[in-house]
Amino acid sequence: MRKGLLVESENLSEVGRYLRRTFELWGYREIFLPAIEEYSENLRKGTRFAYNNGFYVIKPDITSQILENIKEPPERLKLYYISEVLDGGVRGQWQAGVEYIGGDVTKMAAEVILTAVTALEALGIEEFYVDVGSLRVWEEATEEIAEFRGEVYRALVRRNFEIIERLPISGEKKEELWELFNFWGKESGYRKLDRIVEAVNDERLFIDFGTVRPLPYYRDVLFEVYSPELGKPLGGGGEYTFKGKPAFGFAFDMGALSKLFKKKGDRNRKKLSGKPGEVFAEAKRLVRMGIPVEVE
Repeated sequence: MRKGLLVESENLSEVGRYLRRTFELWGYREIFLPAIEEYSENLRKGTRFAYNNGFYVIKPDITSQILENIKEPPERLKLYYISEVLDGGVRGQWQAGVEYIGGDVTKMAAEVILTAVTALEALGIEEFYVDVGSLRVWEEATEEIAEFRGEVYRALVRRNFEIIERLPISGEKKEELWELFNFWGKESGYRKLDRIVEAVNDERLFIDFGTVRPLPYYRDVLFEVYSPELGKPLGGGGEYTFKGKPAFGFAFDMGALSKLFKKKGDRNRKKLSGKPGEVFAEAKRLVRMGIPVEVE
């Protein structure tokens, strides 16, 4: 057994319990996906291997796995998952997230962001902020320099404007990109993002055009969640298209959440002791009523 496995498992279980409760309160239902998929160029992350002349992927990115598996989605679909995701190796990252397929993008984005916000609050994590950005704004800003778009996105992912500064483009264009790169506020002039901020109405949500995510299925709006207590995002997500339908989703890094989560204990758990026959009869009665028990 790996050292610390039981403690790690207990922490993830506690975090998962609060996340499941919040996701279900928002109307999402859990989906269970296979650990191994036949290789497809549409699957992201995961660890590849060969078996019986075929190629497979272990524990790929969940959003891409959902897109690969659901062939004919209903008009509206709300799913959540808790799963480990590999990234080419043997040790993975536990993730929990939701996918909302088939709805108005502004409303889906607002609901998904609020799902993330209320999930963090349920865990007792109050000190965080959410940055929402736009790929379309950058596509329009780099339309005249499309040949350098890859370098611009690399600069955004790395938060390193020096990469853009070295490009053979005009000073005027660099100034325009610099202003976008550093924009952070509540109102941007891009109505789509402004409407999302208005709908969410949370003081911890900001528009940040420097926020991008590298996964290729995102179409425009995306966001990341940060805490000043950690040096990496707690999670993030964005807008994509699924079988011609608009969709929006996000995923938490459960390992990051477990570092910030303060155990609350279960004060409502009924402790029982006494003769086995009487104790277990009472325990069965309470469990049937939905009351948690502990037989001492």
